[in-house]
Amino acid sequence: MKKPSEIFLWNRAAEDYASSQEFSAFAEANRTIVKNRFPRFHGETVLDLGCGPGWYTEYFRSCGTSVIGCDGSEAMIAKARDSYPLCRFDLAVLGESLPYESNSFDLVFCNQVLMDVEKLSETLSETARILKPGGLFYMSVVHPAFYDAPWLADETGFLRYKKLERYLSEYSFSNFFWGETRHYHRPISVYINEAFSHDLQLVSITEPPAYDGTEKSAEFPLFLFMEFCNHK
Repeated sequence: MKKPSEIFLWNRAAEDYASSQEFSAFAEANRTIVKNRFPRFHGETVLDLGCGPGWYTEYFRSCGTSVIGCDGSEAMIAKARDSYPLCRFDLAVLGESLPYESNSFDLVFCNQVLMDVEKLSETLSETARILKPGGLFYMSVVHPAFYDAPWLADETGFLRYKKLERYLSEYSFSNFFWGETRHYHRPISVYINEAFSHDLQLVSITEPPAYDGTEKSAEFPLFLFMEFCNHK
């Protein structure tokens, strides 16, 4: 039997995803990191690549950018347009040709998306094409080293350890947080080397703490943020 497509799964999950992420503590922590990194703009052009329900597109609009949000899920785009009518949202599938001119954007922002996209190289190739020379590609994913590693407790019940069984292999599996979606595990080197192959050079990498250490060890990051400069 043919597996359902990524787009089909995200269309089906869109409503539950949008409602759960609106109030998620991890989503709010992610937003704080982004807002601290991008507190102000001066009219830059921005693409929110894989915009989902549109929160970050609206944030960049409120900061004075010329921003477009795009996503491959019709249901996500409909949700975003309904929630943020002042923003422009386009239907565009990541991994395929994007409907934008070359050298169009100062910033391509891709938040918690690429680990759910099968065609990584094609997505990064299009990102490099639409970025202006010297433009910034800002991306985040769940941390590849620890996301698929279950917690283990010590003798007191404190979640102190992560059980890591594989990391270097690339593989995929289904998540069921808001309905079934596909997750594509890749080691960090794959993201960096694929970006480099498309003239996107790493300039910054951040692994912020995600846990406060009361119930789980604060030594394991949940997210990975990377910034690349377009050196074409």
